[in-house]
Amino acid sequence: MLIKLFEATRSTAIELILWWCTAHKQLHFSIQCLFRAILDVDNSIVDLETLEALYENRAQKDELEKIKKHYETSKEDEVKLLDKPEQFLYELSQIPDFSGRTNCIIFKSAFAEGVSAVHRKAEIVTRVCKGLLGKKGVKTILGLILAFGNYMNGGNRTRGQADGYGLEILPKLKDVKSTDNCISLVDYVVKYYLRHFDMEAGTEKSEYPLPDAQDIFLASQVKLEDLVKDLRKLKKDLKEKYNRKEAEVYFIK
Repeated sequence: MLIKLFEATRSTAIELILWWCTAHKQLHFSIQCLFRAILDVDNSIVDLETLEALYENRAQKDELEKIKKHYETSKEDEVKLLDKPEQFLYELSQIPDFSGRTNCIIFKSAFAEGVSAVHRKAEIVTRVCKGLLGKKGVKTILGLILAFGNYMNGGNRTRGQADGYGLEILPKLKDVKSTDNCISLVDYVVKYYLRHFDMEAGTEKSEYPLPDAQDIFLASQVKLEDLVKDLRKLKKDLKEKYNRKEAEVYFIK
């Protein structure tokens, strides 16, 4: 008869992880593989999802005390009768600093993902900004809007001789209609640009004067304050990790 030291719900949770590792995800899973994966910080041996599950369900101090007491006070035959969940957690505890190492592997992955996310956002904003500053067509279109705006406000001394305008007015241009209400100022600017500035209009050589529309949309979703907040959180998390005993140098490669 098997010797059980855990409650039924706890045993079931560990058994599910064992089933997941051996039957569903890690066909060649073993403690030896796990030992190597953790010491080498190698997610190709045991994937991150499995490591997270093992870390979340690791043996607690009181559980380890029960298991160790059983090993120390029981006869050899009784030790062999210990149920699989208890045996498994005991074997995990034999991996040097299993909890600390696994926690750092998980943090390393999460930190890398966080840095990549910030980098992607910053990269898309940078690409769009460079496109807006570097494309001649952008300056031409902005100049046309200023010229047409001054022309339409020609009878107004204060608004008809403007040297520039705030970019916040750009979304409103679609609401400025012709006298017959057939086209907007946006339509007119586009037609004028194609007719007078894009000599390749209507051909495959015609070049879109603005940065990629999808890039512009993605860049518009990025808020500077969110980027700063994300970077501060990454810095804080990394500092906390280094300040903890679990984050010794050999954990971070």
